[in-house]
Amino acid sequence: MSAPPTLNATMKAEQMKSKSFKVGRSAKTGRFTTVKKATQRKSTHVVETIKKK
Repeated sequence: MSAPPTLNATMKAEQMKSKSFKVGRSAKTGRFTTVKKATQRKSTHVVETIKKK
């Protein structure tokens, strides 16, 4: 028997279906960060939606 899929695996599969994804970015340096960090530090970070090609 196989183990049930983990939460990360199901989230990953759901993201594969979507046509876009979100990334966090530092507004000061332009470097990518996590979405969680960007939502916590709203004054210095932004969350961007990027379309898949």
